[in-house]
Amino acid sequence: MKKLIFTLLALVITFSSFSQRNPDATYLSAFVYTPKDGMREKFEAAAAKKTQMFNNKEGSYIITYRILSGQNEGSYLRLLIFQNSSNYNSLLSDDEGEYWEKNVAPYVKSASGMQTWQLLNWASVGEDGPPPKFLERSIWVSKPGQDDNVRKTIYRSGQVLDKIMSGKTLRRAFQLVSGGNPNTYASFRGFNEYPHWGNSDQTFEEVYNELFGWKQYEHDLKATNNSLLDWGRNVISLQRVDNMLPSDIKSQISN
Repeated sequence: MKKLIFTLLALVITFSSFSQRNPDATYLSAFVYTPKDGMREKFEAAAAKKTQMFNNKEGSYIITYRILSGQNEGSYLRLLIFQNSSNYNSLLSDDEGEYWEKNVAPYVKSASGMQTWQLLNWASVGEDGPPPKFLERSIWVSKPGQDDNVRKTIYRSGQVLDKIMSGKTLRRAFQLVSGGNPNTYASFRGFNEYPHWGNSDQTFEEVYNELFGWKQYEHDLKATNNSLLDWGRNVISLQRVDNMLPSDIKSQISN
C-alpha cells in the first residue's frame, strides 16, 4: 500500500476538464468546512463516520486538518489524496455525496466548493510517510505569464529546507487545475512537533545563498514579489484531526 503524502483547499470541479488533464499526474482535491456554532463535536463525529464508510481504502483516503490560523481559523480542511484523472468518475456515480448531504451537511455552517491541485514532482522534498501532525501551507498567486519566478522560488526553497533539516523535511508542492486561478501554487511542509526548523546554525537566507549564489535570496525574493498579485501570498498552519482519520491510517500513525 502506498504510504501517504499529505497535501490542500476548496471550490467546484468541472468534470469534463479532467478528460483533458495529464492521465499520469497525481491530483489532490480539497474542501473547507465550517461547523455551525455548538455543533463542532457532532460535525466531527458525522464526518468521521462518513470517512470510515467511503474513504478508508487506497484511492479514496480523506485526511482532515483543522485550520489554526488565518481567515478560516477553526474550520476544517479535508484532503482527498492520491487521485488520478479516472478517480473522478466515481464522484458522479456512488452514494458518497448523498450520504454527506443527509448525515453531515446539517451540522455545516458554510462550505467551499472543491479545488483540485496537481502534484509538482519536481518541487517535492522528502520521503512519503503517514500524514504529519502539523502542516504549514503557503500559497502564491502569480500575475498572468509571470509564474517562472514563483516556480523557481518554490523549487529553491525546498532545497534550502532539505539542507537545513538535514534531509529530514517533508514538503510537497501543487498547482491549481480546477476551482480557481490556474496561476495559483501551494506548498505544504509537514512536521510532528515544534520547534520545526531544525538545529542549523545558519539562517534560511544564508543557506539559500550558499546553494544558489551570492545575494540570490534577495534577488529571487524581489523577482517573486514583483510577479505576485497584490494579495497573492498567504501562509497558514494546520493540525491533523486524528478522530477523523481513516482507520488504517490511524494504525500507521500508532506504529
